[in-house]
Amino acid sequence: MTATGPNHLGGKSVFVTGATGFIGKRLVPTLINAGARVTVLLRNRHGRQAFSAMGARVIQGTAGDRSLHDKALRDQDVLYHLAYDMRATAADNLAAFEALRAAAEKARVGRIVHASSIVVYDGWPQQSLTESCPTSNGKADPYRRAKIAMEQALLQGNCPAAILQPTLVYGPGSMLWTDKLTSWLAAGTVVLPKPEGLCNAVFVDDLVQAMLCAAAPEDLQQERFIISGPAPVSWSALLSGYADIIGRGQIRYIPQETLRERLPDEEPGEIPDTQSLAARVSTIARAWIGRDRFEKLVQTATQRLPRQNELYPDRYMLELFSGTGQCQIDHARIRLGYEPAYDLKAGLEATRPHLEANFKKMNN
Repeated sequence: MTATGPNHLGGKSVFVTGATGFIGKRLVPTLINAGARVTVLLRNRHGRQAFSAMGARVIQGTAGDRSLHDKALRDQDVLYHLAYDMRATAADNLAAFEALRAAAEKARVGRIVHASSIVVYDGWPQQSLTESCPTSNGKADPYRRAKIAMEQALLQGNCPAAILQPTLVYGPGSMLWTDKLTSWLAAGTVVLPKPEGLCNAVFVDDLVQAMLCAAAPEDLQQERFIISGPAPVSWSALLSGYADIIGRGQIRYIPQETLRERLPDEEPGEIPDTQSLAARVSTIARAWIGRDRFEKLVQTATQRLPRQNELYPDRYMLELFSGTGQCQIDHARIRLGYEPAYDLKAGLEATRPHLEANFKKMNN
């Protein structure tokens, strides 16, 4: 079985949410190449022409439009649910998900392949993790609480579900784990803790492979699968790889305790689930000019800002940079036949054209 043409998807009807996102844009053409009959759900008109040209059927609407899904999901073999709007509140995302899940059960969709996250586990990123590790909705940010609630709803539902829990997904177009980190290097020196931790990362095409594999088991029930790369790497290896490609950027080490001491006091209690003004502006702009054009404008504006000599990690990034846990993928290997094809060297090479096009021109 390969990610480019698994026999089990030939002629299957599949429905994809989040198709215009980083992962969705890699998944949809792969599904079409595999012979699947693909329907994508778009929030607005942007992307319609490109997906139609690929051979996908396009429906415009939202994940929370239950009346739309009652018809659109009928006779679908697989629902790939990737959508999560980071500009909306977690409550809004959860409501849209529940409407979609209920419609999928009513339409008797063959199975749901749901994109969750490794952050649902209590031990992330300090402890080594398997699917049997605990998740709890105690003190957590709204995104994590929503992802946990979505998993619980699927595990308790009637529709077969493969809940994929990817680690840090990098590759061409990854805003967080490729573009943001590279922009830090382009601006100067990135500070890492000493000792540094492990980076549990997965190249985007390996995650797509896992998503295709999740459509295969005929006896699928409601199951969770951790998805990561062949093995953890050091954060300095990932960052150095990006720096080598763009020809600039350095790494400096500072003791962990020193970095923790310079952080502001942590706010007590839960993080409020609110939508910021910037998020509202982003939502309107993306709907008006399109996601890709908006993100290109943001990247251009960011590159024109004054450069900083050193970039220190905030509390969230320091936790990641110092984490020592390893995420085990044995269950996905055995149950799904998942086998990551991209080690760090291969992943960086596959990302090189994207970084050269978007960052090397800064040196000219």
